[in-house]
Amino acid sequence: MPTVETVLGPVEASRLGFTLSHEHVSLSMGNDARHYPWRFDWEATRTNAIRELSEAKAGGVGTIIELTTPDLGRDVTFMRDVARETGMHIVAATGIWRDVPRSFWARELDDIADIFVHEIEIGIEETGIKAGVIKVANDVGGVTPEGERVLRGAARACKRTGTPISTHHWAPEQVGRRQVELFALEGAPMDRIAIGHSGDSTDVGYLEALLKAGVYLSMDRYPGGPGRPNWEQRNETVKALIERGWVERLMLGHDHAPTHVLKGRPGYTPSSPTRYLHLSTVAIPAMLASGVSAEDIHTMTVDVPKRFLLGEA
Repeated sequence: MPTVETVLGPVEASRLGFTLSHEHVSLSMGNDARHYPWRFDWEATRTNAIRELSEAKAGGVGTIIELTTPDLGRDVTFMRDVARETGMHIVAATGIWRDVPRSFWARELDDIADIFVHEIEIGIEETGIKAGVIKVANDVGGVTPEGERVLRGAARACKRTGTPISTHHWAPEQVGRRQVELFALEGAPMDRIAIGHSGDSTDVGYLEALLKAGVYLSMDRYPGGPGRPNWEQRNETVKALIERGWVERLMLGHDHAPTHVLKGRPGYTPSSPTRYLHLSTVAIPAMLASGVSAEDIHTMTVDVPKRFLLGEA
């Protein structure tokens, strides 16, 4: 039986269930949580994460693809603790987000790939927890020189291990085109790549051009926010792509992270219900009401993420 790596070890792919394509359990810009731990109420932070993941699990979510990288404060021991407490399958990531460390700026591309491969095949830090996905990111302004190095290193790691790549991209500037171009130049298999935050675009022509290159799209960041499409617009885009025959290449997610609680923070109230369930409780029921079939929902939330993680055509 094929398996997928999670923070609690390999899990049979048939047990993944409803899978969110782009999420976080613990997110710390600039890795503040590790550098300045005295600022955080760790027991409250842990309690908040367990509460939200437990609520998501009770609401039918079986797995999250957790795309926190070292420059976003990745903490796989925290993820493992939360997974044990909640029963959620959590797939951890290797890779680098937008804040590319200076050590990567001049590092040989194969050396970058070696770092990612080590975390895939040996483990992250000294935990033995293996990455099941590679995360890369390019934002406003496109792919920087240092960002290009990370993309090329990720492509080489993907080729060597078969581990899929999930990207952060700035959809308003169609940065996904350059990501796809660079992956192709490195010879990465397009069916091992998901272009993330694609739900931030309502340009179906642009999104279809990416799909025609052979990649998956992660239609995440539900429910949207200021300056971005709202959840109704995201649903319309997903439905349009389904009607054009692309349901087998679409995944859904939120890009959510439970709040790190600062010590002494006044008036803090945990979000409820958890945003991990916005798709399940709001967006998907609306898709069904608009004519998207239950079979198509199952495809996007169960079948496609499983194929993406396993490398099955």
